[in-house]
Amino acid sequence: MSDFLRTFLNARSLKAVTRELTLEQLNEGYEKLTAIVEERRANEEAVRKGQAERLQKIAEYKEMLRAEGIDLADLIDASTVTEKTSKRAPRPPKYQYTDADGSVKTWTGQGRQPVPIREAIAQGKSLNDFLI
Repeated sequence: MSDFLRTFLNARSLKAVTRELTLEQLNEGYEKLTAIVEERRANEEAVRKGQAERLQKIAEYKEMLRAEGIDLADLIDASTVTEKTSKRAPRPPKYQYTDADGSVKTWTGQGRQPVPIREAIAQGKSLNDFLI
């Protein structure tokens, strides 16, 4: 706990600190603190009200489902069964090159250009020289 909170939440410490303040400063602090507390109360009440409305809507929907003869567990089971989207097929390689260790590798032309191809192009070769 910070020193401020320790002082603020302890009546004796707070009284000792406020002795140095004028009555005007105390009233100003009181008004600001009161405004902050009221704002916080209003926010908390709005959150509580929103949660109550949400719970009310859930209860209404449950009742509507029950009236239609739909079990909530069946609805949940039905919603978890989704169509699996297939991944797109991998792209076929367009280029072939020999790596530094002598192995032959391929590249689709997407993503970063492999270092051996990049170095060969820097030396004057064309990308078309690597076409499969």
